[in-house]
Amino acid sequence: MYDIKKNVTTLPLHIKKGHELVFSQQDLTAREANIFGLMIANMKPDDWDGKSPEYKFTASQLSQWLGLNNRAIGSQLKEVVGRLSSRKVGIIVDKPGDSEFEFTPLFKKVIYKDRVLTLIPNDALSREYIEYNQGFSLINTKSFLGLKREYTKRLYEILSRFKSNGTNLKPIDIEDLKAFMGILNEDGSLKKNKRSFKSTSVFITRCIKESIEELSSDPKTRKEILFKQSEDGLGIKLHKHGRHIYAIEFLYHWITDSQPIEQMCFEEAKRTITKIETKRLTTDIPLTDDELILLAHSYRSINEEERALAVDKALAERAHAVEVQDVEDKSFLDKLVELEKMNGMKSY
Repeated sequence: MYDIKKNVTTLPLHIKKGHELVFSQQDLTAREANIFGLMIANMKPDDWDGKSPEYKFTASQLSQWLGLNNRAIGSQLKEVVGRLSSRKVGIIVDKPGDSEFEFTPLFKKVIYKDRVLTLIPNDALSREYIEYNQGFSLINTKSFLGLKREYTKRLYEILSRFKSNGTNLKPIDIEDLKAFMGILNEDGSLKKNKRSFKSTSVFITRCIKESIEELSSDPKTRKEILFKQSEDGLGIKLHKHGRHIYAIEFLYHWITDSQPIEQMCFEEAKRTITKIETKRLTTDIPLTDDELILLAHSYRSINEEERALAVDKALAERAHAVEVQDVEDKSFLDKLVELEKMNGMKSY
């Protein structure tokens, strides 16, 4: 039984979340994810010795840790508690040549009474909650709670799965990512309120790119993760069959005391410059606008402003050439219109 008197003022440093829960199909709002995270942060394997554990949080704790109004916590939690009590999680079940999801309620009961929130997790998920034989994500609790968007929280959990020697996270199938982000129903179809995500580009922008943008700008997480730039955008590489995007690879490093962000940024800038300049100097393929923009940014990252300005000048000249061509094209069409007025419109 979890003792309400323990950790009254101390927030656990980390949320230790098992591999199966990290790579599961779940759909939690940002506030629901925060409450679920608080429970996992306080959970220990020996809590499950005997009967189901109970995790209790006072209104004062919830106000302090989640930024809620202490005087009106009940009204703020009413809908959240109602939804949490029915939320399910889809655990991947590997099958020969395929994989399936088994959906199970997260909680046996969720109660808010006398300014105390009580969470009783579902016994059917006890193994997924406390067994770490497949590894786990060690998630910074304060960083996780400070993130605003539910999709950002999910991505932060996934990226926290591997924290040593860069990333060992393999490219993730688009449909699996949609499941992990709570976009799909149990049968794999799009949820009614998520139909805009049918477009892969919309899904990538709203669930992935905007999440990386938040992680890169948040005061805490931007000191923990460095995302690498690529031709596909910050922190991602798109895997394609022709024009079809079938998977996303995340490009990032965790920042450590032995490898501070300044050193990592310098090394990344050098690699980027070497790659782009080698293409420019050894092939006849012109650099794209995105490559030129990235090249200028990389030169500025290592204080090579003169080279960066030279790249900026090349970009400006290219843009001017396009504008001139547009004007010439328009002038040509204007002359055609005048000729048609003089001689009458004739069918093609």
